Amino acid sequence: GAVNIDFFNTSKFMDALQKYDKEKAIYLYCRSGNRSGNAARKLENIGFKEIYDLQGGFMNWR
Repeated sequence: GAVNIDFFNTSKFMDALQKYDKEKAIYLYCRSGNRSGNAARKLENIGFKEIYDLQGGFMNWR
């Protein structure tokens, strides 16, 4: 059920986030953890309350 949102396309990224409830948990991951970490900070800045980021990304998890 994961959804791929292009972090580097700011307008599409912000538009995509409008579909999600800021009061519900959101889980982020990417290959190395850099993009998802940046995305987590952006989500926090716009009011998301419960953000989970896979630190080190998918490569670290394996």
